[in-house]
Amino acid sequence: MSLVSALLLSVFIAIVITENYGYGYWMISRPIFAGPVIGLILGDVQTGLIVGGSVELMYMGILPIGGSVPPNAQIAGMLSTVFAIQNGGNPEVGITLALPIGMLAQLLIMFAWNINIIIMHRADKYLANGEIRKVELAHLAGIPIFFIVFFIPSFLAVYFGSDFVNNIVASLPAIVTDGMKVASGILPAVGMAMLLKMMDMKKYWPFFLIGFVLATYVNLAVLPVSLLGFGIAAAMFIFEKKNEPKDEFDLDDDGDSSAPEELEHILTKKELRSTFFRSFFSMTSINYERYCSLGFAFAMIPALKKLYPNKEDLTEALTRHNEFFNCHPYTGNAVMGVSLALEEQRALGKPITGEAISSTKAALMGPLSGIGDSVFKATFMTVFAAIGAGLALDGSILGPIIFIVPNLILNVGSRWLFIKHGYALGTSIVARMKEGNLIDKFVQGATIVGMMVVGAMIVGFVKAPVAYVWTFGEKEIIVQELLDSILPCLIPLLITLGFYQLLMKNKKGMYICVIVSFILGIVGKMIGMF
Repeated sequence: MSLVSALLLSVFIAIVITENYGYGYWMISRPIFAGPVIGLILGDVQTGLIVGGSVELMYMGILPIGGSVPPNAQIAGMLSTVFAIQNGGNPEVGITLALPIGMLAQLLIMFAWNINIIIMHRADKYLANGEIRKVELAHLAGIPIFFIVFFIPSFLAVYFGSDFVNNIVASLPAIVTDGMKVASGILPAVGMAMLLKMMDMKKYWPFFLIGFVLATYVNLAVLPVSLLGFGIAAAMFIFEKKNEPKDEFDLDDDGDSSAPEELEHILTKKELRSTFFRSFFSMTSINYERYCSLGFAFAMIPALKKLYPNKEDLTEALTRHNEFFNCHPYTGNAVMGVSLALEEQRALGKPITGEAISSTKAALMGPLSGIGDSVFKATFMTVFAAIGAGLALDGSILGPIIFIVPNLILNVGSRWLFIKHGYALGTSIVARMKEGNLIDKFVQGATIVGMMVVGAMIVGFVKAPVAYVWTFGEKEIIVQELLDSILPCLIPLLITLGFYQLLMKNKKGMYICVIVSFILGIVGKMIGMF
């Protein structure tokens, strides 16, 4: 392939793959769709269909759930198609290379996620100075970062051929790549520690412990832990309500709870639409420390500007929404909607505290993320991918169409509906809070759920498995098994609590925690600890 053709094709590949994080999450880079498109460009649609369908089935069970970054199916499907066509339309060549290509792309994505940590901290400085436009540009810088990360290896692979990919994968230093993987597993502890600081760990630590124990010993996922948290909070509210004077919790003057107070509004559909459109960039600066926090804040900026004309109030609100946030990009819009409603009433002088808003976000993102991952990723996408891949392997162009059309509709429709109904739900909640004591109960309930969710998330997100094996005579002791017998996930718990203490005692604790994460990962791998 000529230099110009390789450049143009690599630019196209990088632009398409960047959608997976940089813009929209449209599914156009999935192998079932992107493979035939590459085939169309190179003049061999049939090979594109066969390779795309095969790689889609190969990677179908490998989904980036939560904080995981598995071998990348998108770049594997596209480059495998290129190699197959370059080798005379031989699908077997491309399919064979799909796994090493995906593994190489996995390392590149991990590199981009870590680069975005630097971008995020730069945005923190802009935010502290009230430079909102620079905050927006810092977030959007994630797009060229992902583009470059995908363009360079795509060009080298396309121009120099398939052998280049195998040689690169084989030559990567294991210490560095494995050390970065370990560091990537530790970094989420920084975000967890920031959430604990934000939600008053000293007061609500028992619920954090409950969530951790449920996830560790009962193996409950975040969603059931969240539901249990809601149950505990509701039970506490009911029991305390029985011990209070009857009229103290009346939701309105005549005792009719079906007629909530009509609230004043500042936000219009214009601001909701702006948040909706910006939500397509929610993962642009995704990183291992705070995941989609900056994307969440970016989407909220137009509405928050209208709510808080004062720069100090605006900065405070944006800082509140630039804390750890990880949720499915569709269902996460419901959290945005609820947060907008709470921020609106706070701006209007209602006794809604920043802690209440932060706790509500933490309480919602766990169950909504679980719903998004299980319903949209693992079920909806997989069903249509399986149908489409089957048709593609039979050489039918209907395969990619059947896959992409429902996913495009789901992307647009669900984002708007979650924003719209999330805002309505948040408004309804506030409308029923006429008594200050009820608002306190709401804050307490949200914090209880949030603390339990964070406790459970440590088990799922923070990874630091100890690799030491001690030998005494003929007896072999596996240190990780020994630690698990004392307390499963002990090391992730200690790391998170250690970072929490650093954040509480040091103004620059966040930067120290990030540096410590990389040192632990790389040095720990070098000495055989991990």
